[in-house]
Amino acid sequence: MKAESIKLSLIERLMKQHNVSTLQRMNELITQAEMETSTKESLDDIKRGEILSLDDFKKENQQWAKKNYIK
Repeated sequence: MKAESIKLSLIERLMKQHNVSTLQRMNELITQAEMETSTKESLDDIKRGEILSLDDFKKENQQWAKKNYIK
């Protein structure tokens, strides 16, 4: 099943729910899945060496802020 079909199916199922505790549980499960996916992606980035040191991140952040906000 394609991602768009799954999304539409989930939306339809969510819209049919009226029980608050069921909706809260569904929200918790989605949040948990998002966090697990993000964690896996982060660990994969670390394994590939696609990371920045905190100092490099801070420098890039400051340069970005100067470019976009400080005139």
